[in-house]
Amino acid sequence: MNNDIAKIFNIKKKDIITVIGAGGKTSFINYISKELRYECSVLLTTTTKIYMPNKDLYDRICLLQNVNNSDIYENKNGVTVIGKYINNENKIIGLDFNELKGLDQTFDLLLIEGDGSKRKKLKGWNENEPVVYNKTTKTIGILDITSYNMEISDENIHRLKKFKYLIDIKNINDKYINLDMLYQMILNKNGLFKNAIGDKILFINKVENKYYEDLSIQLAKKITKQNKDIKICYGSIKLEVFKIFKDY
Repeated sequence: MNNDIAKIFNIKKKDIITVIGAGGKTSFINYISKELRYECSVLLTTTTKIYMPNKDLYDRICLLQNVNNSDIYENKNGVTVIGKYINNENKIIGLDFNELKGLDQTFDLLLIEGDGSKRKKLKGWNENEPVVYNKTTKTIGILDITSYNMEISDENIHRLKKFKYLIDIKNINDKYINLDMLYQMILNKNGLFKNAIGDKILFINKVENKYYEDLSIQLAKKITKQNKDIKICYGSIKLEVFKIFKDY
């Protein structure tokens, strides 16, 4: 695929990408689908629930309760949103693994949102989360760097009790997120990548000034010292800036 975002994240035709974490999953998926919609056929879906995307972000929508199977398996360039149905919160209820089977043969690229965070910046995970499709080729974890120095509270963190299990609060008076906590959340065996399949990629989002860039590089260096299997990128979906971290 001849596209900057495709090169940075090494996206190829027939990739199945599951996006997890908090702090920009939906925006990230929408950005990729927007950039690649004229190059290939893109399926945008979820294994959990997602809000209805704006109409300018997709070319067609198929709800399983309303369409014939033959309508789903038409390979057309552009973005196709597929879900079971839309609930009373205006959320698309996603597909299970059986419903996803076959779609990977129909579409050039599958983009799957595999996690929910109630629009909060950080989260802890239940045993069945994130929900990563078993044919996934790339698992991309999203981290919001502006969560650094954020108050540790239910208001800011989805499943706060689960999150606290992942991090080592050395001081009982610790009330704010630090880099060590983010590091532990990412690398803990029950953390961000616990159900990851295929290539693991961390995208540090909302890096929109030098302060957050320096923090992101510090965090990336700390992660790569422990685990070199995770590719790390950082930048800003809002500013459309994406960089690959290289530890020289």
